[in-house]
Amino acid sequence: MWNSVCEAISAQLGDDRIVKPEDAEGRLLSVTGEAMPPVPILRPRDTEELAKALGICSVHKTPVIPMGGSTGLVGGLRHTGKELYLSLELMNRIESIDPVNRVATVQAGVILQNLHQAAEDVGLLFPVDLGARGSATIGGLISTNAGGEKAFRFGMMRDQVLGLEVVTASGQILDLSNSMIKNNAGYDLKHLFIGAEGTLGIVTRVQLRLRPQLPNVHTAFALISDFSAALELRSKVETALGNDLTAFEVMWPEVYEMTTRHRSGRLPLPVANGIYLLFESEAGTARDPEAFENAMVALYEDGLVEDMAIAASEADRQDMWAIRNDIEAIIRTMSPLLAFDVSLPVSSMESYVNTLNDELTAKWPEARFARFGHMGDNNLHIVVTIGQDTMLRKDEISAIVYEHVIAMKGCISAEHGIGMDKLPWFEMGKTSSAIALMQTIRTALDPNNILNPGKTIGAVG
Repeated sequence: MWNSVCEAISAQLGDDRIVKPEDAEGRLLSVTGEAMPPVPILRPRDTEELAKALGICSVHKTPVIPMGGSTGLVGGLRHTGKELYLSLELMNRIESIDPVNRVATVQAGVILQNLHQAAEDVGLLFPVDLGARGSATIGGLISTNAGGEKAFRFGMMRDQVLGLEVVTASGQILDLSNSMIKNNAGYDLKHLFIGAEGTLGIVTRVQLRLRPQLPNVHTAFALISDFSAALELRSKVETALGNDLTAFEVMWPEVYEMTTRHRSGRLPLPVANGIYLLFESEAGTARDPEAFENAMVALYEDGLVEDMAIAASEADRQDMWAIRNDIEAIIRTMSPLLAFDVSLPVSSMESYVNTLNDELTAKWPEARFARFGHMGDNNLHIVVTIGQDTMLRKDEISAIVYEHVIAMKGCISAEHGIGMDKLPWFEMGKTSSAIALMQTIRTALDPNNILNPGKTIGAVG
């Protein structure tokens, strides 16, 4: 099926730019364990090689599926029968860290954790962070407009991108490089490609905004009686800490129980029937080092929290975040499962969770849940299992999850994109004119529909 296009690419770039199907089979395509079928993988070493390869694919009308770190949850890498996979894993150079202008120029295959370290080495911070930092790539994070743990303060990936280099479906190299925060000369085209899931072009190089390192980092776990108390607590914490507040995470009790069940040593807080909050502040040296602890003590003395633990060391802090980010523990405990990533007004989160619980358990009494998220920026993660029939009932469960999101003026995708899994519900909450414009843009940039076809907004033309 792929012989002619692979031979043409090999003739231009060399045989080592194509991973054979038998060598590619079994690579993971998502954190839930979905594996790659025996399909060739195209691996260019630079932008020019990618441009040549996409030009060949365009002539042969061979579609491609761009890969990042394979940490997605929405079927964005799922194969439909005829695509090549495209990996930028060889394009992984941090080209420059400019400490004066606070700009990093990196290739799209750079691992997030490596960028963190490179920025830290010169006293700077790249603020996007998430549990999959050791495998997620910059290109993948841009493709899905990832948010993560610090989006509450610093914004999502879109807010970090100053400039891009992109290769279009025809193999044209589009230079949208920029190293300035303010640049209002015409349409800001880079935003077309951020969050587009590789359907409009392949990001190859990026200029990212860096921030000063904030040496005073403070973290606390709190236990509160119910979710309604979290709204008042968030307001109090924000008032006390101001812009220093970086993260405000929420976990329902089943998540804390699952992620601490097999942990050795003392837990930050006991397992209880309440809501767990994890919040963190980051400040400069001018900030009173006792300000965070004083604010936390005041919350406890005012009766707003039932129990609290403040990280006394970096090891304590890492342990707290490890509990919050132990997605593997949830997968082990609940598989087979469906994972949902939605956005809701914080005032609607409790009602949404309760409504979802009531409706799903009424239909499937054996239903179990894991509920957690970035409460500070409206992002809620819902994991659902009804046992062995979970995947068979996927569409029914998804419909319930998403219909209530839209009814409460939320969004069906917070930070993982649409992929294939959310495609049946993509039009919910969107006007027909907006969808038509998206289709027009996609058709204009990819007339042969070769970039991640069947994803994000479905078929075009």
